[in-house]
This record gives sequence, structure tokens and C-alpha cells, in this order.
Amino acid sequence: MIDDNEEKLLRSVALQTCNTILLARQRAENELKQAKKSLEEKARRLDHSLSILRATIESTADGILVTDQDGLVLRFNELYLQMWQIPRDIPNLSDHRQLLKFCCKCAKNPQWLMEETEGIYTSWPADSYDVLELADGRVFEQFSKIQYIENQSIGRVWSFRDITARRHAEDALRESGERQHFMAESMPLKIFTARADGVVDYFNQQWKDYTGLPLEQMECWENTKLIHPDDLDENTRRWRHSLATGEPFQMEIRLRQADGGYRWHLTRAHAKCDALGKVSMWVCSSTDIDSIKRADEEKKQLLESERAARNEAERANRMKDEFLATLSHELRTPLNAILGWAQLISQGTMNQETVRRGLETIERNARMQNKLIEDLLEMSSIISGKIRLDVQQLNLASIAEAALESLAPAAEAKDIHLIKKIDPAAGLVSGDYNRLQQIIWNLLSNAVKFTPKGGNIEVIVERVASYLEITVKDSGIGVKPEFLAYIFDRFRQADSSLTRHYGGLGLGLSIVKQLVALHGGTVHAESAGEGLGASFIVSLPLASVGDRRDQRMAASAAQAPRNRYITLSGIRILVIDDETDSRELINEVLTECDADVITAASAAEGLELLQSSRPDVIISDIGMPEKDGYQLIREVRNLPAAHGGKTPAIALTAFARSEDRTRAMIAGYQMHLSKPVESHELIATIGSLSKWTRKPRIEGEA
Repeated sequence: MIDDNEEKLLRSVALQTCNTILLARQRAENELKQAKKSLEEKARRLDHSLSILRATIESTADGILVTDQDGLVLRFNELYLQMWQIPRDIPNLSDHRQLLKFCCKCAKNPQWLMEETEGIYTSWPADSYDVLELADGRVFEQFSKIQYIENQSIGRVWSFRDITARRHAEDALRESGERQHFMAESMPLKIFTARADGVVDYFNQQWKDYTGLPLEQMECWENTKLIHPDDLDENTRRWRHSLATGEPFQMEIRLRQADGGYRWHLTRAHAKCDALGKVSMWVCSSTDIDSIKRADEEKKQLLESERAARNEAERANRMKDEFLATLSHELRTPLNAILGWAQLISQGTMNQETVRRGLETIERNARMQNKLIEDLLEMSSIISGKIRLDVQQLNLASIAEAALESLAPAAEAKDIHLIKKIDPAAGLVSGDYNRLQQIIWNLLSNAVKFTPKGGNIEVIVERVASYLEITVKDSGIGVKPEFLAYIFDRFRQADSSLTRHYGGLGLGLSIVKQLVALHGGTVHAESAGEGLGASFIVSLPLASVGDRRDQRMAASAAQAPRNRYITLSGIRILVIDDETDSRELINEVLTECDADVITAASAAEGLELLQSSRPDVIISDIGMPEKDGYQLIREVRNLPAAHGGKTPAIALTAFARSEDRTRAMIAGYQMHLSKPVESHELIATIGSLSKWTRKPRIEGEA
């Protein structure tokens, strides 16, 4: 049995133990409350931090995705879903590989995106960077980085940034730079740039081609031997001033070429400044002004040349006035004789001999006037390049003989002695028979014109080396030495005054020169002076040895029968001309040849007569009122053959240019004759169209 003291002691110990336990419990409860309170505070702070983090993730411009090492999605922001067009209501948003299927739908190369992502999970690098191109043209930057807490990997953060606009801006900037570089390389200017301190850091291809220097030798270019020594000091001073002040640089200097020569250049430099106004670079150019500088140096010579040209223009203007006055005189003079004799004859008071003499005068002056017009048209055709040569191998000696024969009566009339020194075996030339005869005829006609009565004209045809020379030498008035250089010019005459002794337009020798040139030859004049005669020497190249068939054919064709009488009996001819005199003249000429002639004063009347009278040949003027000859022939050709649509037609007109002939033939005419026309030429043309026959003239016929 335990005594009371021990019991009391036990009770006391038990009570103390209870108190101790109670105190310990109270302390534990207090500490637990403190811990709970601290934990709640930390939880509140953590929740606040997480809220800030979520807000930050949602507000960032990048799409954010957080996964663990197995690909489990821990977090993502709304922008990530939007960028990859992933719907929020899909069943498995917690699997990165499931999300990749949606990403691959947007990717330009889905296979690469899947393999690249799997590779990152497999190798688990600390970070990664890729550029992703999407099928719709967008471009994303993909960053990924492992996140650690207390050196323990807790997963990987993936961020996606849309850089489409930046990529476009970079492309535009690169394209702009390339364009500017291309422009700088392509421009004809020598362009170069320099840093703010003046050191050259770029020059274009033009500069390289000109100087032949590489970039390293161009640095500090004011100190090189590129600049002419006389310009170097001033150039250096101005350039340093511009570098110090930022003011534009400009100077004309001589720059050395790769071959060592110098050319003048206008060099300019302008500073490019930054936002603070400090020079960041210099843009410079050098423009080649060598030709301008040389032009300035030659200014006096040019002014003198201009003065001479003005004098020449004034002289040409005077020549034009003189030519027009001469032309008026030469045309009016024969016209005066024609009108005068025509009026006298029409009075009917003259005897038969005087009438005959008057008619001869009218014919002679009419032919003279026609020759003037032909010369003008001939020169116009030559100048415009419309002369065509019928080239054959020809005997120049026989052509000269024919020209002499045609001009013999004119020489005999002035008692001029013709001397021939023609070598018949001199050789052949290639040329046009008619044009070569025209050359010789013009020279002979000119000699006869300027040789006084009782004088001599010598014609020489000889071979000189590989050329045939024709020399026409006269004992006439000669040529002033100062005029020899101009003797073949158009409209030039040694004496163009009102008191001149010789007529003409001054075209004959010019035509000779042009025709000789067309044959590949040359012509020149010689004279010892006034009163000492003149010589004209034509030099033509010999023809190569070849077939002479064309020559024989031409010679045989020229032998036309002259002792036959041409009759147009049985041929009905329709003449259409609004000019009464011209119409009656043609009627008279054709009636003399026994033709049956019908006349019409207009195109409309002619069309009616064509269908009612059925002529064999139509002769029509071109220039007529209301309906011209071109319109007429087109309407004729539109008629059926039974109504005259196939009737042969001749255009007889004063429009005598080659293009007028071409236009008439295209319109539907078979032949084109220019007024005035020779009667025998008109009759022969009609005959050729109507299959005429010749019969011997009956003795006693007029």
C-alpha cells in the first residue's frame, strides 16, 4: 500500500506533467495557428503572383506554351491558340503532340515541324530557336527554353512570335538597298560614298572602270595621284573645309583615267546627317564635263563657224531668190512668145509663111518650157532617190556618137566645129542607156550654149586605166576660178544677173553630177579662166567582161521602123478631160490617125459613154472636179467585163512624179503619160494597148 506522501508526490508529478503537456499543446496550437496564418499569407501571395503571371502571359505579344519533359501541357495563353488557330473546345488540350496536329495544319512544311519538335523532346536542349513559315504566308519565331526551380527542371517554355511584318519590312529594306545599289552601279555617273571623316567606303562600277583603282587605293582620295596636280591643292582645301563644316562640296577638277589621260569632271559631295544633325556619311558624284569644257574652249571657233554658216544661209537665201526670179523669167519668156504668136495667128490676117513661122516658134518655145519643167522634176527625183537605172553593158562610144548626132543641127546653126576623138574599142560600161545619153547630151548642150559662133567643141572618148573617160572641151566663155568649185551645184549660175546673156535654170550640170554618181563615176570641170574655154571630164568604171546579150537586145530594140504609117482605123477611143482645149487637141490628133473618138467633159459623163459606146481604149485626165481620174478608173474596174470593166486605160495628166505614175497603175490604169505628151508617143501607146497594125503610107497622103 502506497503511503500518502508518495500518493501526493505522484499526484504532484502527474499534475505538473499535465500542465507541461497542456502548455506544450498550447504552444503547438499557437505555432500551428502561426504556421497556418503564414501559409495562408504565402498562399495569398502566391495566388497574387500567379494572377500577375497569368495576366502577364495573357498580355504578352507572344504565344506562350509550357510543357513538361513528356509533352504534358502545363499552361498556355489565349494568343497561342489564336496564332495556331486551335479551337478551345477540343477534348485534349493537355497533350502538346495533340496540339501539334493543329499547328501542322497551318505550317508550310508540317513534316519538318513535327520532326523538329520531336527532336527537341528527344535531345531536350537548354534552348532552341527556329523560324516557322506558315502556309498562309505568316512567319513565326519559335523559342524554347528549359525552366528550373532549385536546379530542378520543371518543364519547357515555348514562345511563338509573329514576325511577318518584320520579315516584310526586312525584305522591303533589302530590296530597297539592292535597288539603290543597282541604280548606283547602273548610272552613268561616277558615284562614291565616304564616312563622316572623309574615308571612301564605296565607289560604283563606273568609277572603277574609269580609274582602274581598287578600293584601298581610293581611301583618302584627295591625297592620291588621281587628281591633276594643278587641281590637287585647291581640291584638298575645299574638301577639308566641307568635312569640318558639313557644307556641300563642289569643284571642277581633272581626274586621271586608267590610261593616264585626264578629263574634266564636276565633283559634288553632300552630307547625310543623323537626327542630332551630325554628319553620318557623304554621298558624292563626279560628272564628266570634259566635252562641255572643251566646247567652252572652242566657243570662239564655234561662234566664227556660226557666223560663217549664217553668211552661207544668207547666200543660199539670195540664191533661192535669184533662182525664183530666174525660174519666173525662164518660164514666162517662152510663154510670152507662145501667147503672142497664138493671138496673132488667131486674128487670121497673116499669110501662110508667117503662120508657119509662128507655129514653129510656138512649138519651139513650148518644148523649151517643157524641158525646164522636166529638169526640175528630174532633179526632184534624183534628190529623193527615186531614180532607177536599167543597167546594161553598153558601148559608150556609140552613145557619144548618138548624142553628137542629135546636137549636130544646133552646132551647125552657130557654125560650131565639132571634133570627135572617139575610140570605138575603148570598152564597155555598166549603165542605163538613156541616162548615159542624157549625161553626154547635157554636157554637149552646155558646150553649144556657151561657145560663140565659129568656135570649137571637142569630144573625146578614151580608156584611162580601168576607167572610160568622156571629155567635152569647148572654146567658149570659160569659167572663173572662184566659180569652179560651185559649177555642179543646183541652181548655181556664174551670171544670175538681169543682164545675163544665157538662159536656163542652172540644173543641167547638177543633173550630170548626180547621174554620174549613180553610175559609180566622177565628173569635174577645168578652165584656165574667162574667155579660155572649159573642159568637163566624166570618168566611169569599165564593165566586167560578161554576157553582152542585153547590149545586143537593146540595140535591136532601138531599131524601130520609121518608114511606116500608124493607123488607128477601127479603134474607138473615149477621151475624158474637163479642159476643153486639151480634150479637143487629143481629139484632133487621134482623128488624124483615123480613130473613132468620143469625148466626155467629166468622169460621170465618161462612165455613161463607156457603157453605151463600148470604146476600145480610155484616155482620162486625173485632176478633174467632183470625181477625179483615180475614182473614175476604180469605178470602171468594178464594172463587169460586158459593160467595159476590162477596157484598157491610159492616164494622161500633168501629175508627172514617179509616185503619181505608181498611184495611177495601182488604181487600174495600164499606162501613165505626162503632159505635154508627144503625138507619136500617145498614138504608139494607144496602138500597143489596142493591138494596132502598121501599113505603108499611101503615096500622096499628107
